[in-house]
Amino acid sequence: MKVPELICPAGTPATLRAAVDAGADAVYCGFQNATNARNFAGLNFTPNEMATAIAYAHAAGAKVLLALNTFAPSGKFDLWKQAADTGAALGVDAFIVADIGLAAYMAEHHPDCRLHLSVQAAASNPEAIRYYCAQFGVRRVVLPRILTVPEIRQLKSEFQNSEQIDLRK
Repeated sequence: MKVPELICPAGTPATLRAAVDAGADAVYCGFQNATNARNFAGLNFTPNEMATAIAYAHAAGAKVLLALNTFAPSGKFDLWKQAADTGAALGVDAFIVADIGLAAYMAEHHPDCRLHLSVQAAASNPEAIRYYCAQFGVRRVVLPRILTVPEIRQLKSEFQNSEQIDLRK
């Protein structure tokens, strides 16, 4: 049986430290820009703050997941690539992605980085999940909120013996 993993949001360096100190196994956070869905004034991390936060979390045995879970508008994809490159250089433990183009970029330029598929990607059927896993190396899928418990059970049964994919809701 899998042991539950406590993954907490961390909107600021202080909340990241609080979550880690309280025993979180992992925290998810984003940069101070449009690459993450929680891009609000006063929240998120500069690259320097992220580097410090990663060191703090890792020293406590916790992981840091970088949320790059928004969709790049036409002609503005460089910001998402830069955020991915920065996160990879800083040593985040996984990237939470929504944009299929960013998943492709990560698979090509950072193939050793762990990818998680964001709820925003809305992968709600085995075919979509298999595609993301096979094409981009996605290891965890956060399921869409619209799925019912029976639908989640059905998806889980599809991947029952797969050690390469972790379905979460």
